[in-house]
Amino acid sequence: MNKFLITISFVIFSALSGFSQQSASDSLEGAFYAKRDINEKAEILKKLFDEFEYKNPQKSLVVAKQLYEISDQTASPELNRCYGLNLIGIAYMNMNMIDSSFVYFNKLSQFAFETDNIEYLIKGYNNLAALSFNSGNVNDAFGYLKKIQQLNEGSGNFSAAAEDYINMAAIYDALGSLDSAEILMIKGIDLAAKVFDSVLISRAYMNLSTMQLNAGNISSAQKYAFISIDIGKRCGNYTDVAGSLNTLGNSYYRERNFSSAESAFTECLHFAELSNNLEVQSSASKGLAYSSEKLGKYKEAFFYQKKYGELQDSISELNNMQQYIDMQEKYKAEETKKENEILLQKNKIKDLEIEKSAEEIQNGRIVIISSILGLVLLVVLAITLYNRNLIKQRANLKLQEANAIINEKNADILASIEYASKIQEALLPTKDNPDLFKDSFFMLKPKDIVSGDFLWYSEVEGKKIFAAVDCTGHGVPGAFMSMIGNTFLQQIVNERQITKPAEILNQLRQSVIRALNQKGLGTNRKDGMDMALCVVDEKSMKLEFAGANNPLFLIQAGVLIEVRGDKQPVGYFEGFEDPFTNHEFKIERGDCIYITSDGYVDQFGGPKGKKFKYKQFKELLSSISARSMQEQKKILVSTFDDWKGPLEQVDDVCVVGVKI
Repeated sequence: MNKFLITISFVIFSALSGFSQQSASDSLEGAFYAKRDINEKAEILKKLFDEFEYKNPQKSLVVAKQLYEISDQTASPELNRCYGLNLIGIAYMNMNMIDSSFVYFNKLSQFAFETDNIEYLIKGYNNLAALSFNSGNVNDAFGYLKKIQQLNEGSGNFSAAAEDYINMAAIYDALGSLDSAEILMIKGIDLAAKVFDSVLISRAYMNLSTMQLNAGNISSAQKYAFISIDIGKRCGNYTDVAGSLNTLGNSYYRERNFSSAESAFTECLHFAELSNNLEVQSSASKGLAYSSEKLGKYKEAFFYQKKYGELQDSISELNNMQQYIDMQEKYKAEETKKENEILLQKNKIKDLEIEKSAEEIQNGRIVIISSILGLVLLVVLAITLYNRNLIKQRANLKLQEANAIINEKNADILASIEYASKIQEALLPTKDNPDLFKDSFFMLKPKDIVSGDFLWYSEVEGKKIFAAVDCTGHGVPGAFMSMIGNTFLQQIVNERQITKPAEILNQLRQSVIRALNQKGLGTNRKDGMDMALCVVDEKSMKLEFAGANNPLFLIQAGVLIEVRGDKQPVGYFEGFEDPFTNHEFKIERGDCIYITSDGYVDQFGGPKGKKFKYKQFKELLSSISARSMQEQKKILVSTFDDWKGPLEQVDDVCVVGVKI
């Protein structure tokens, strides 16, 4: 089950925001040079910063520095200096020059403190807190938030001070200090109550509920969730109502009170739709799918599992769209920068032409002196170029020697990796096994020489067990993980005689966590593996399946059935620690079973350079399922190669097909 996580965010303070047409900035620049009053010029510079802030950060920096330079001449010098320092810090931040941004936000805070400007002192501390938090300096961020809280509470701004307490509580919770987090959250609630800020109170209780659930305190989590829901409904804060209902549903599910969980998730989905919160809609749909399944409502479980998948696709599309917009903005900024550079060069050329005209009207003596000086410069330049050429020749010799050493090292490394691939091939099953299944195939295409994807199979008490495993990374790191996975699967299946797919994944996850020393405070490694694992009993004609992120495709009587794996890896991943789900199916002769890593469907190619995707993969499987498995393998390999074309392979590929 997905947990509803506490989120903490900071907003960099900007004086103005928005976009405008080029004509607007031209008009403002014209007005700036036309105005003589320094105060009017300052106000125009503030508007110009708004024009350039996002589409041309370099120019916004120039404008911000102009405002800072003239601030002492304005009617409000201290205020405009603060304004200018803040804008300079923002401009550097937009240019991703974080160190420079820190410098100017520190200057802002220091000057605001000296001039007793509480508003800009808070802005400076807030911006420093945001930069510290985003840079991973959590303790520094907490220190700045504490200062902001004291300033807000001291000036009577209790809503802002309450929000500061809530942010600090979230940081303490992230650091694993639940008691301190709860104390700070209660302080925030008390301050919000002073100004009757019901929305903030509802959000704080929602966060408290989530913290308690994360810590395993189910009764406390439910108590706080009910308070948040009641207050949120009364003040119309449907976003936090949905979040608290989601936490409540998760708590019931953990208690195995599936009926109450279903009810909570149903109401959660309603309020999440009202507030247009796709993340919570997705979490609630997954909760309903799991709860319905536990209650034996398989039709509803299928409906909500499908809805969960659709919501995940929508979230992914929105993220991709945001990335596309960010790339467009970056491209526009680069184009504007190039245009400015071209304009600068044109102005330099024009200046040179003016200088040339001035020189032509000089008297003869100046021309002669200039010519002599020119000859002297040419001689100096010739000597300089000659010396540089000698230096360059020496450098080229050293570079050739270095390249020879690098080529030798590369050859050694390549030979080592190729030898490692032979070791991996000897230790892991890499070829089709006709003794296990009469009609089957195994397709493995490593991205590099060694692979992080691997096939694993065995037979225990007449049950045939096989898996397609996708380890973290590819190449050498992935190969190391494949060795670990192979070893643990041998122990769990062959030595302990465990043949239940879900239980195999549960035990494998614990083995990986112990082996990689995961769950260490502040040092959590995200290494692990995604996999699809099947167990076929041909005596009882039964198929069992469990998946970690990866699906099963079963074709029966020409109809393709997709069974999605649990959305969690084999390994430690915070918030994804539920037992894996075991799926069972009756099978008949002629049924086709397919499992795969995500390398095939994630490959870019085709006429538009897009991903292959699962939809096209399923259509391909349906169209070839009547053929023999070896014929299917040839078609899958050729289709993949044709799709990829000249593009680079993005990941290891592993596909397994078995015909009963």
